[in-house]
Amino acid sequence: MTALLDLGVMAAVLYAGAWGSRRLRLSPVVGYLALGTLLGPYGPLPLVRLSPTVDLMSELGLVLLLFTMGLEFSLARFVDTAGPSARAGVVDLANLAVGTAVGLAFGFGWLGALFLGGVVYVSSSGVIVRLLSENDLVAYPEAERTLGVLVFEDLAMVVVLGTLGLLTAGAGWLDLAGALLFLALYGVLLRYGRPLVERALGREDEALVLLVLASVTLVAVGAHALGFPEAVAAFLLGMAFAESSHRQRVERALASWVHVAAGAFFLGVGLHVDLASALEQLGLVIALLTATLLAGALTGYLGGLRSGLSRRASLGHAVLLVPRGEFSLVIASLAASVGALPPEVRAAIQGATPLYVVATVLIGSFAFRHYRRIDARLARLLESPEARARRLRRREDLDSVTLD
Repeated sequence: MTALLDLGVMAAVLYAGAWGSRRLRLSPVVGYLALGTLLGPYGPLPLVRLSPTVDLMSELGLVLLLFTMGLEFSLARFVDTAGPSARAGVVDLANLAVGTAVGLAFGFGWLGALFLGGVVYVSSSGVIVRLLSENDLVAYPEAERTLGVLVFEDLAMVVVLGTLGLLTAGAGWLDLAGALLFLALYGVLLRYGRPLVERALGREDEALVLLVLASVTLVAVGAHALGFPEAVAAFLLGMAFAESSHRQRVERALASWVHVAAGAFFLGVGLHVDLASALEQLGLVIALLTATLLAGALTGYLGGLRSGLSRRASLGHAVLLVPRGEFSLVIASLAASVGALPPEVRAAIQGATPLYVVATVLIGSFAFRHYRRIDARLARLLESPEARARRLRRREDLDSVTLD
């Protein structure tokens, strides 16, 4: 009954996190992380214990979360917007160097600094897409560019996660050979497995759910056994399934599983946070926020201009990219397992990342909620003298008509 009790407590906490976040008009990620930190064994109210049940659900959440992200990643979609998105995305890559520079400044060494760079580089696709939809901002031209850059970032994260994941395995000859074997098998699946995937995903109802769950979990376990990061393996499998005509059916069938399991992953991250130690990293969090918000404003603006957006829309594009989320937490989890990192560096990354993610989501949620007001002020600020003169003349004409 202990496992059942753990599952029930976890479900109740997840419900409270989702309900509270919705009431505050925030992403559920904030609620899950906050309650995990407060109610975990290292928090002020240790009501939720770490257990094999919680670890299992958290691990399942990680692979399902990365699988669904891969499922959303369409190579065809990226090719359609390759020009503008790639130009903006290349500029956006500078944020990876910014996080790395902060890590070096705090004495993390090159390896720890690279992990920190990965933590701050990628924006949260899940949080941003949800905020765009909730605030009816999808029709803005900068929103389309932001979605394109998110796809670019997802593609870049395949390389980043793969590289950092190999480092977690020690990157020995056997690990390298196993990783190459996994990539070779993946290439065979892409080249020759399309008919098999199409037939397999043609199942209905629970058969489809069970088949996909078995595929994701067994591929993740097999990849781990070969020394390849299981999170990246799940992402790549999602990309392979995304080319199937059954992609939308798979998304619908897994939706409830993904919501619950991903929530368990975020909760699990919070449960492992030592709040006292995390608060000791407040200086690092403030440094990261300051550096990435300033750098993000600059790279978003320049990237928007390079991709053909107006000055106003380019600044708006920078605002829309603020929230970080799932990938940042995944990279922090990877860092925790790297024996080559000094314990104090691992503790710093683990403690700072949840606080950094929550802060960016809170800032992003506020900016999205008031985006129309921000957009109007940006338009006034960037208005040319000629346009301002025309607007004032139109207002005077309207006032005179009203008086008449």
